Amino acid sequence: MKTLIPASAIELEGPWTHRHVSAGGAAFHVADMGEGMDHALVLLHGFPEHWWAWRDVLPTLAESTSRVFALDLRGFGTSDLTRGDCDLQQMANDVIGVVRALGVASFSVAGIGIGGTVAWMIGALAPLELRSIAVLSAPHPLGVQPVIGRAPWAGGRVLQGRLALPTGRERALRSGSLVTTVFRAWASPGNVDGLVSQSGTYRAALRRPFAAHTALRGLSAARKISREERRLLAEPVRVPVLSLVGRDDGAWSALDHAADAQFVDAPLTQIVIREAGHFLPEEAPQAVAEALSAHVVAHAN
Repeated sequence: MKTLIPASAIELEGPWTHRHVSAGGAAFHVADMGEGMDHALVLLHGFPEHWWAWRDVLPTLAESTSRVFALDLRGFGTSDLTRGDCDLQQMANDVIGVVRALGVASFSVAGIGIGGTVAWMIGALAPLELRSIAVLSAPHPLGVQPVIGRAPWAGGRVLQGRLALPTGRERALRSGSLVTTVFRAWASPGNVDGLVSQSGTYRAALRRPFAAHTALRGLSAARKISREERRLLAEPVRVPVLSLVGRDDGAWSALDHAADAQFVDAPLTQIVIREAGHFLPEEAPQAVAEALSAHVVAHAN
């Protein structure tokens, strides 16, 4: 008998308001702080997480921005878990649709991991409302180096290859074992135990019906770029970009980030954060909050 996972196990309480927003024929969950309608900062999580990844950063960002909300991407958290096809362009349009549904006049977007890949695509789509983007642990999708043939074959890069294989991933994600594996492979070693101990809500979300499947679908959408998406992404981003990189990120190397500048026709700032890996809002929340606040405030108008 399957255990029913209540939404309250995922939409944890705090100084934010949980909302569900309809956009593009689907429902999306946001943890919302502030009431500003002129500008908002949208925060996008990575794999295998959800909005909770931003819990330590949201309150600080709310002090410097009139509106900030963390959104569960399609297929994650308590957003739409409907099975079916999903691609990177749709995930980007989902975010734009939520902003418009909320009636916010302009926005900046910050995403970590696959959320950062979605942010790059939003930049490529160039909605008029977009003011800036920030990518955390997310090299430009067209600049990423092939996993096969890399040297050295560090554990985190081996995992990138394993995650592209269909066998056993869904079962491992549903059981929670893959969550632990990802943290151990991609986080800074000194931060792994803390991440694993705080991962209960991620594990709960992935035990919901279809959730492991739709989370892996989202990961695949961010990794397998179609020809049309490549054409869009080849156009340089024309708003300011902030790139935050964890020095100990096991998912990506410096080579993956090396080509970012050729895809940006605007100011690009890269900051390397020491003693942090892939999961920057949880591993280095103060450094992330300070860098994001300065970037968003500078480019909000």
